[in-house]
Amino acid sequence: MIVLVLAFASKDLFISKYQYLSNMKSIQERNVSVSRAILFEIENGPHPSGNVKTKFGEVMTTSQMLNPQEVQLELTFSRNNKVFLPSTVVYNRETKQITRWE
Repeated sequence: MIVLVLAFASKDLFISKYQYLSNMKSIQERNVSVSRAILFEIENGPHPSGNVKTKFGEVMTTSQMLNPQEVQLELTFSRNNKVFLPSTVVYNRETKQITRWE
């Protein structure tokens, strides 16, 4: 009886850890994709809108000039027909440094 209880408990623990690691992996893949799209936009200059495809998914970008020095990017990540909440980044065109990330 004790062996069965331990077997079921270890199975549940393994499944729980596997689900956690799978979830964290997808979050990291999304963060890498969004960061890569931001870097691409900063290096190549602002575009009114565009798509950046990565091996993890697709990032749709929309840029808007806030003033002559600052550009606001809105990035939306999608994968497997799921669209995630958008991220907003403001960066300085001259220094190419991010001033705000929401």
